[in-house]
Amino acid sequence: MQEATSIAKQLESKARIRFEDCDPFGHLNNGRYIDYFMNAREDQLRDNYQLDIYAHMQQTGNVWVVASSQVAYLQEVKMNEEVIVRTNLRWFTESDLFMEGMMLDPDIGRVKAVVWLRFAYLNVRKSVKASHEPQLMELFRAAAVIGNGRPDQYFEQRVKELRSSSVEV
Repeated sequence: MQEATSIAKQLESKARIRFEDCDPFGHLNNGRYIDYFMNAREDQLRDNYQLDIYAHMQQTGNVWVVASSQVAYLQEVKMNEEVIVRTNLRWFTESDLFMEGMMLDPDIGRVKAVVWLRFAYLNVRKSVKASHEPQLMELFRAAAVIGNGRPDQYFEQRVKELRSSSVEV
């Protein structure tokens, strides 16, 4: 895992929308958005923080599972389109993580979709909630946009902010 002193808070990667993920109209299927966000975040954690979530599970017996999700579809995403997937850790607690993901138009920075995912940290051997290890808490403190504890902003407020703005790409 990377030293947590000075790390990027916003992680991003490119993705191409695949034919098999689209509906008959050539638009990304609503159910597949979360897959694109989850796959991008997994790769970004490994590439930027040297945090391989599967290796972590094998070493500790602990894993993150999605506890809740909210998605807003702001603009259509089409088959074979290339998008930027930007993610960040918004907040964290001893046993939860809260991730925000944005799917962006790479040319103009318009937000096409936004997702909030809350992950619970579980011990898979005992099937109970686990507490993050100290080195993870150090990483989260360095990486989180908001920090420790839950924010007071609702998803709908965040979507309203993003709907009318372009994001730097």
